[in-house]
Amino acid sequence: HSTNTVNNMGWLFKLSTAFSVTFAILVAVAKQQMPPAVWDVHVEIVRDYITNSLNFAPSSNSDPEPNSAPSAAPSSPYDLCPSDLAKYDGSSYPELPILLSVGGVVFDVSEGAKFYGKKQPYNLFAGKACTRALSIGSLDPKDLTEDLTDVPEEAVEGQVKFYTTKYKAVGKLRKDC
Repeated sequence: HSTNTVNNMGWLFKLSTAFSVTFAILVAVAKQQMPPAVWDVHVEIVRDYITNSLNFAPSSNSDPEPNSAPSAAPSSPYDLCPSDLAKYDGSSYPELPILLSVGGVVFDVSEGAKFYGKKQPYNLFAGKACTRALSIGSLDPKDLTEDLTDVPEEAVEGQVKFYTTKYKAVGKLRKDC
């Protein structure tokens, strides 16, 4: 009986997290009055987050095991200056992985090329340090920065957690250049 209670609590936590992510996206949509094409991408990201990252499927016995990390990530670390990160934008050098930085961590988002690839809705984040924009739900290029003035710490932590769960961390954003 106590095992079922623990499993139900895990399922409820996942449900709560899914609602929190959905609410954050709805707030971003309301603030930005996003066009339908961008809204569709947000909906797909939430659906993907709920079904894959959270393994959101109630189980009668136990919680499922987390998904494994994407295998397409580079094997060597990428410790990059912001100017070097720019060439990993999915369009300048198509043979390179698509990278972005959140919270000073560089992630390989190549498996999300349908979102971050050339001419895709989130390509503006590719090859950039985009902690501020992602944390406040902004698609405004002026928010593509690591300046976290007036950004709640919880929002930053939520984005880092999302990207850590969904994509492989492959390096760090250097601040000495």
